[in-house]
Amino acid sequence: MAPLPVGRRARAQSALLLLGLILMFLRPAPAAATDREPYLFRLGLGIHGVYPEIGYSAVLNLTQHSALQGIFIYNDYAAIWGGKYLYRFHLQPTHNLYLFGLAGYFAFYDNAWELVSAPGFVGGLGLEFTTSDFVTNLKYNLEVGYSTVGYSGGPPGPGLVYGWGIHFYLY
Repeated sequence: MAPLPVGRRARAQSALLLLGLILMFLRPAPAAATDREPYLFRLGLGIHGVYPEIGYSAVLNLTQHSALQGIFIYNDYAAIWGGKYLYRFHLQPTHNLYLFGLAGYFAFYDNAWELVSAPGFVGGLGLEFTTSDFVTNLKYNLEVGYSTVGYSGGPPGPGLVYGWGIHFYLY
């Protein structure tokens, strides 16, 4: 078979290229992967404070509503460590309300400089919020709760405690 002249060969190549492009655009696109569940197994690392002390913290979201948090605070006046369970009951894109329960070991000096060293429990209500404009994965939280052992520098015995934190959530 004789080769096609140059003009006809260019038209044939152009027609094949055009047919290939048409077939490529007509082919159904593969299904896009769905977005990850925003809470499922995300790990947040950061700082957490129990007034007036501050330390390290890690949060692991188990489900949309449940999370586990570990807290470790150590300085000259206090040593606090424990585990916290969070239950988010009001979810919004910019903020979440949650209930929490913290079980841990507390060692600190009260306002009379007496050493308090005992296991204890803190339960309360918290607000977690984000500023989507800045960094979506950066979340802040404020908490108020009731402690069975009190707080560092405060009056001896049970009472209200305040907490806060900043966590960066990894994917």
